[in-house]
Amino acid sequence: MEVQGISHLAIEVKDLRQSEEFYRDLLGFVSVGRDLWPDCGRSLVLQTASGQHLILSESEQPRSLPETGVHQAYRVAPADRETIARKLSAREIKLHTYKEDRPPEEENNFYFYDPDGNRVQLIALQKASQPSGKVLGIDHAAVEAYDLEWAEEFYTQALGLPVDHRTGWRTADYVRAKLWGEGREEMAPGTRRWDQRYTTMEQKRRLPRPNMQLYVRFGDAVLGVYLALEHRQDPPEEQMAGTPRVGFRVTRQGLEEAMKLLSSYRFPFHLSPFEGPVDHPASAPIATSLYFKDLSSNFLELCVAR
Repeated sequence: MEVQGISHLAIEVKDLRQSEEFYRDLLGFVSVGRDLWPDCGRSLVLQTASGQHLILSESEQPRSLPETGVHQAYRVAPADRETIARKLSAREIKLHTYKEDRPPEEENNFYFYDPDGNRVQLIALQKASQPSGKVLGIDHAAVEAYDLEWAEEFYTQALGLPVDHRTGWRTADYVRAKLWGEGREEMAPGTRRWDQRYTTMEQKRRLPRPNMQLYVRFGDAVLGVYLALEHRQDPPEEQMAGTPRVGFRVTRQGLEEAMKLLSSYRFPFHLSPFEGPVDHPASAPIATSLYFKDLSSNFLELCVAR
């Protein structure tokens, strides 16, 4: 299956006006309009300089998961990232520069939270030397999964996507977790955990461990999958479209290939492998969508541009 990259991210927020002001005034997103994006409910569409979209979906109790590995990452020019840092500091919004596990991000990390606890990462794109005052595009997104072996099978075998990076399988990962446990490295939420030992033979009852992570490549973008440290309420099995959601760009042919792949994969829980293809009205920014979920019920979408 050929995927071109990330088309859009749909996140949940409580106050559309407050969130619009945050992403527009502080990060340089451009407001496109309200209630334009299919299957996002009452919402606001924002656009990056690349034409990719962020959809703010209104929810009384936003599912932001701030203490997990779930986050959204955007590319900016180095000078713009410094400008954004000053704006955030002026509003007393705390900035974090965690250590990273994935090599391309190790020297290039910068995190903060939006008003609803959605974690945002800005990645300085060194090739973009000229400041534009805007977020240039979506770099990657991250979700969590209850079983990483199932997740890897789904993304690599069912969808045929290549693995970009793994964390938690090497001795070096455990060495770095020890540094975190000793307070010598500050790591992002969801990347480390404390394991409780059920033995009386060791004095140390708790041990620092790396939390398993898998990164799969969708065209020019990456989706990070973090092992969930607790089980959460899943949406109904029959629901295929919802938020939060990650949308990927494909061609018509890519959409047809995806339908074949998903139809041939044996889903253990889902009543149906996908919903669609759904053709959208002319007012929608995208022409056609295919909705489905991974084995941890993360909402995913493949869409064809208008």
